[in-house]
Amino acid sequence: MQHLIEFFGRTHLVLLHFPIALVISAAAVELWRAWVMNGKGTKYRPSSGGTLMFVLAMLGTIVSVVTGLVLGFDGGERVDLHRILGIVSGVLMFITWFMLVSVMKNEHKSGVAYLVMLCVSAASIGATGHFGGDLTHGEGFLTEPLKELVGIKEDPRVLEAEALGISQASVEMFELSVLPIMERSCVECHGPDEAEDDIRLDTLAYVLDDRVQTVRSGSPDDSELVYRIELPHDDPDIMPPEGDGEPLTGDEIEVIRNWIASLD
Repeated sequence: MQHLIEFFGRTHLVLLHFPIALVISAAAVELWRAWVMNGKGTKYRPSSGGTLMFVLAMLGTIVSVVTGLVLGFDGGERVDLHRILGIVSGVLMFITWFMLVSVMKNEHKSGVAYLVMLCVSAASIGATGHFGGDLTHGEGFLTEPLKELVGIKEDPRVLEAEALGISQASVEMFELSVLPIMERSCVECHGPDEAEDDIRLDTLAYVLDDRVQTVRSGSPDDSELVYRIELPHDDPDIMPPEGDGEPLTGDEIEVIRNWIASLD
């Protein structure tokens, strides 16, 4: 059952694109229709095409919100804003639906209130998708090309430090000293191709992921990572396990300890 729930949650990454595209398209279609009807001096009413796109978008939003909550359950602060915006977007879509039903039931009623809520919902879902993109692709994923276009360049390590709430020095220490150790001894079993126990150690964001709690910032002695690499060589729980690599040296362990301490 747990594996089925995980599969269901991960479909969020596939399904979320449909409601985003549909509701924005519906808003664009209805805004154009409202502008045309206003030019003709007639009262705005929702179009059949725009209504169909909105209904499909609402159904997609429901599924996306539910799968997103499953996927991001206990995801920590990194997903809080995205999760809250997703719930807000779902609520806004329901309000928009009720307004649409009200307009469709009364042929003499203007659809302007529905149009306004449709645009608000589209903006909310767009913002939710934007912050979701930051989670999966890194902060500033959408806007980075525009900044480069106008000549604004930012050190990616500065952006990563701000996103993770640590110092730039800690980011640089990880990249220069810790990551090479991980790549030699850990990434084969805890990387993008094979993440045993859902633990990945190939990027800083994954190492500091609150959901797996591999590292406790500022406290090497309370970090699962340090506990595992310091076990006796004949302990079956040592990392890397026998046959998958040589145990870390004292100097390598000290590098990891000092880095974790620097995260405080």
